[in-house]
Amino acid sequence: MLDFAEIDKYKENNRIEAKRAQGGFPQSLWETYSAFANTVGGVILLGVEELPDKSFCPVRLPSPEWLLEEFWRRAGDTQVVSANILSRDQVRIVEAWTGGTGSKDNADEKERIVVIEVPRADRRKKPVFIGSDPYMGSYRRNGEGDYRCTREEVESMLRDAAILSQDGRVFPDMGTEALDETTMDHYLQAYFDYHRKASRPVLPVPKETLFEELGALQKDQKGEYHVTAAGLLLFGKNARIREKFPRFCLKYEEPEKDCSLQNGSSEGSTEEGCANLFAFFRLASMRILADTGLFGFQDAKEKAHKRIQENLAEGIREALANALSHANYYDRNGILVRKEKEQILIANPGDMRVDAQAVLRGAAPDARNERISRMFHLIGIGEGTGKGLARIRRIWAGKGWNSPRLLEEFNPDRVVLILPLTGNEEARKELHQKGRREYLEARTLPRLLDYLTDHVQADLPRLAQALDISEEEAQSCIDLLLKEEIIVSQENNPDPLYRLKD
Repeated sequence: MLDFAEIDKYKENNRIEAKRAQGGFPQSLWETYSAFANTVGGVILLGVEELPDKSFCPVRLPSPEWLLEEFWRRAGDTQVVSANILSRDQVRIVEAWTGGTGSKDNADEKERIVVIEVPRADRRKKPVFIGSDPYMGSYRRNGEGDYRCTREEVESMLRDAAILSQDGRVFPDMGTEALDETTMDHYLQAYFDYHRKASRPVLPVPKETLFEELGALQKDQKGEYHVTAAGLLLFGKNARIREKFPRFCLKYEEPEKDCSLQNGSSEGSTEEGCANLFAFFRLASMRILADTGLFGFQDAKEKAHKRIQENLAEGIREALANALSHANYYDRNGILVRKEKEQILIANPGDMRVDAQAVLRGAAPDARNERISRMFHLIGIGEGTGKGLARIRRIWAGKGWNSPRLLEEFNPDRVVLILPLTGNEEARKELHQKGRREYLEARTLPRLLDYLTDHVQADLPRLAQALDISEEEAQSCIDLLLKEEIIVSQENNPDPLYRLKD
């Protein structure tokens, strides 16, 4: 929410557009409306001018009420704009300070302006466009303002608007010969292992039948199998994938090791394991997790600590699967995974179909490729509940690392997830102290309290000896109990005596 008492401190950017509107209703408003709706939303201010220093200053409008009514009249006309995506509380008249020398409470130094808060449009209503032609009337927003969408961008939004998942398309000219048997066997092994661990036995069925049930194949009326887009992308031979998805590209980089792998030309892959999505998922997961020092597996002596490391590995796999499930494989960008010393970057082509902040809070999933998402879920990757990134953030917090960041870029569209491998030192210390207290509360404090209950009082050396712990650990327990006023100290001895508080 903008602070209209401080409006002079704002400047026009990707989320704010100012229009004087003193000469009537500005027709250019609809370009901005379309642009905001088709990207991440924004605020349009009517009755505000941009000064030479780029700051904002309210101006006097002849009739803010008329502008508001005219906006609603035109917003409901599909000959003007394709969709009205606003609620009544998103368009209103407010008082804004003019930047004068007096008090901000002075009514003489305020002007009434119209505020239009344009949300990000639901993908089923995109593209939001002006007039009757989406190819000529669709706009988006970038750092330089509003621009008319390319044909490619419009077609991408139209595909996303479809009710059916993008990966549900069936290719009648491709049968099982388009799929890579080795990749399929790797998936089946993961599928059976997961169900066996979950005590969910799988009845033996022919391979084609199982992959039909998974959504990778579909049988026609003649009983012949054809691959779906999901099956081709996940398990297909690289050359066959590129017949349907010419821009298909998977790339893995480790700059520190001067390592760069990607799927090759239409003749096949330059590296085994890079040809299709599932093979790439296995390769990227193994290379990231191969550096056990990164996650501390060699130090996992206790079950609780080991579980933290397992959670980290699960978080990495889930982040990779999310990117592959949400990617737009018709777009110009490919999948990029880059493992650096202090962070892991995972990027996929296509814009987000749910607001980034909502995703981080655990919003309901809206995968661009629902079948691919489901097939990862069926081998234990992700919960399929939309809580994936929120869960990954909790895992990172538990490790003491900085919080993951989710970024969205446009023209070309790309979603970037950054997983930091470093943390704020103060946060790390707080986490250590919290973990230390939890350890003491679970392992040592109950025994110390039991001892003082039975023996009335004791000094530090006796407590450490009786509990078979170091004096440092005993002192940590004592400090906690003194702070909570559960025990008291008698200072009239060279070594203080501790007892339960009366």
